[in-house]
Amino acid sequence: MVCRLPKEWSCQKLDAGDLSDDTQLPFCDALYSWPFFKAAGEEGLSNMGLATMRLVDYMCNQLSWTLGVINGGNVGSKGEVREQQIVFKAPHPMNLVSTHVMVELRSAGYVELCGSDAGALTTLREHFESQYGAEVEEGHDEFCDICLKVGSGMFKERGRSGENNIGQLTSEVCDSAVTILPGFSLVTINGGNYGDDGSHREQQMVFRWDNHPLREAPHLLVELREAGYIEICGQDVDGIHGKLTKFLKEKWRCKDSVKIPGQEPFCDVKLAWSSKDMMWASADLTSFFHGLGWQMQVCSQGTVVTKRGKSESREQQILFRPGSSREGAVEPHLFLELYTGEGSEELYAQPDVTQVPANQQIRFCQVGDCSAAIEPLKKFLTNYLGGAIDGQDENGIMRLVVDVFLSRGAHDNNLGCWTMRVCDFMVDRLGWSFVVCNVCNLGEAGRCREQQLVFRYDGPLRHLPVVRNLNHVLDEAAFHGLSLPPYWLNEDVLAHRKNRSIEVCSQDEVANLQEIFDETFKRILTRDRVYEYQARSNEEMPYRLEVVHAFRSENAELYLKFAERREEYKGGWPLKAKSHGAGSMINERLLEGESYLAHGTNPSSAMAILKGGFKLDHAGSATGTMFGNGVYMAECVSKSDEYARDDNGGTFPGLMAMLICRSLVGDPYIVQDPGDAVTAAKAAGMDCVVGDRESKVGTYREFIFFDERQVYPEYAVIYRRQYEASKVPKLMRKTTSGTTGRNWQVQLDKGWRDIPPDVSSELNRAEADGVRQLEKEIGEYTYVFDLQKKLQLNKHSGTSRKIRPPMRR
Repeated sequence: MVCRLPKEWSCQKLDAGDLSDDTQLPFCDALYSWPFFKAAGEEGLSNMGLATMRLVDYMCNQLSWTLGVINGGNVGSKGEVREQQIVFKAPHPMNLVSTHVMVELRSAGYVELCGSDAGALTTLREHFESQYGAEVEEGHDEFCDICLKVGSGMFKERGRSGENNIGQLTSEVCDSAVTILPGFSLVTINGGNYGDDGSHREQQMVFRWDNHPLREAPHLLVELREAGYIEICGQDVDGIHGKLTKFLKEKWRCKDSVKIPGQEPFCDVKLAWSSKDMMWASADLTSFFHGLGWQMQVCSQGTVVTKRGKSESREQQILFRPGSSREGAVEPHLFLELYTGEGSEELYAQPDVTQVPANQQIRFCQVGDCSAAIEPLKKFLTNYLGGAIDGQDENGIMRLVVDVFLSRGAHDNNLGCWTMRVCDFMVDRLGWSFVVCNVCNLGEAGRCREQQLVFRYDGPLRHLPVVRNLNHVLDEAAFHGLSLPPYWLNEDVLAHRKNRSIEVCSQDEVANLQEIFDETFKRILTRDRVYEYQARSNEEMPYRLEVVHAFRSENAELYLKFAERREEYKGGWPLKAKSHGAGSMINERLLEGESYLAHGTNPSSAMAILKGGFKLDHAGSATGTMFGNGVYMAECVSKSDEYARDDNGGTFPGLMAMLICRSLVGDPYIVQDPGDAVTAAKAAGMDCVVGDRESKVGTYREFIFFDERQVYPEYAVIYRRQYEASKVPKLMRKTTSGTTGRNWQVQLDKGWRDIPPDVSSELNRAEADGVRQLEKEIGEYTYVFDLQKKLQLNKHSGTSRKIRPPMRR
């Protein structure tokens, strides 16, 4: 990126300063001039959206970083100075192939589309043309990829309190985009206003092709307006309008807004409220929605100019979607607020003078049980940022006084630097997920900055494997007489100038991998499968694993080691893996004794293993060793899927990873019972161990390699689990067999049977909370579970049956 910015945008690297006496205090880690920005007219036309998307394309598609949030605002006496913060999260392989598009709504009468996915842009253009009567306006190539002029009926506003229909349009566009663009989901929204009187509203929405597990689930936008109103926009899913209205009236003392006969509504529900602390209100709303199984996706805040005598009015937009968690489960969230304070107007006018504004503070509040993070966070804020705890208010908001924020001239400050330090601590040290940050520019010309950050705890960090470091410079002599695979593409690797390359798989390769996935998928449960909550299904196991994309490793050094081990192979191949039954194009590349075998993991780990291979002395550190120490592989992807996870942290949720490895099976040592079979296999001169639980108990065969050279990790397959039977081929719509031992069970006439996994999960929570009885609807009937007496009562029939807790917790 350091080289990219000057080349593409004619940027010049500037001196960011350091702590020496002869430089300015640094406000950032790197500083560039940026002459690429363009603006025109008095209605807010600029290329900020276009420039943002060009940077996103580079960071994501070239460097594989993940777009986290786009957040900006306008400062200056007329909002003429634009600022845009773009936060990127940890790299993910899907970024190499995922595309992004931005839809920017401008109430001046335009919709601007930006992005590199021509097909998605065309689909969006056609949507706005058909639904809103938009027409392409030429001559805007410097500002966006497609500029659409819309009629006077699309954007609407009235009154003196800033009332408009931007929120309504936002929810409509979000719902439409995830429907007409298969696999796309909303990543971030960013709102603002422009013009002398702040009357021109702007809303940026960025969508990404990431196959989000919520798919086409609708969006509900809640807008908190300091002017005295709360507006709700979006579909009334499961009566959410009524539930939210009841909550707001009972807890926040909101009232119905006075309706004027004949006046067109700009939202679906409008309530009057006495404005509250925005951070507390946002946190309280998040807690309410999570209790109903909804999840906060993004939020955005800013100030707008009203016509009621108040120069600025704060607004907060929070967008929720249903189906991300079970009802009643409130995931821990932390809301933090960094306020830079108020400075001297005299010093603001001096561009080279650095000042420490007064009244700086950091505040935070929690949603759910955040007890494990509170003390480390307070210690970080006091020890590293020098904060002094100033108490806790009646809403539970903790306040710390600080003096770390600096400003220089009218607009320059170090808020971005401290924002990233807080993010690094919360994500890297505490393992929380970064959800969003948004800035609100307050005071004269927006000089008083307030940054709101939201973090969510999604569970422990994913295990990252220990991989060995390979040579960057290859020993040319070692490759004498070795032919690298003819289907490899990277010329530098083929010429031994480079050790490795990761190539995006062709569509033919992806299709062959899907064939292997389908051929080797069996709906057989074992004790290693962990229940995964699904809003629309109580299935314990998916019906299919759908390949989203795949990456192939061309690793010269690992392939050399594989070839060296193959030279020691004495022949014999009594057992062929099931993966030979499909994917003929890639299976034809294999030699005698070789099979493609699967290893479940998460995407980050998969890419690390592609680069460095497996490390035998750390094998089994995450999942155990049932048949002895070694690298564990499976012929059935349904077995390897038991160990696969997504990269937590909200980075491409629901996308798992599986390594498909070229494996030298050769002549295996076959056992059926657990125990250390590796020692015996080595003594017998066998090539690997096969743990054949398929013959013993009808589950799976696992392959254990005690020489890591025998396993060449060739493909990293990114896939998702499909739990809906209607969306898979008919031949794959099979019932499950086996058991995980993780469910509560009920004793029926023909023996013990699993209680549905979602109900079982609730019983576990109830038991942990000391609840004695739990009433639950299953299908058409209501059951009462007595956890103390271990009985299940059918309230309709009066039948009582014994229940028992999971055999394995």
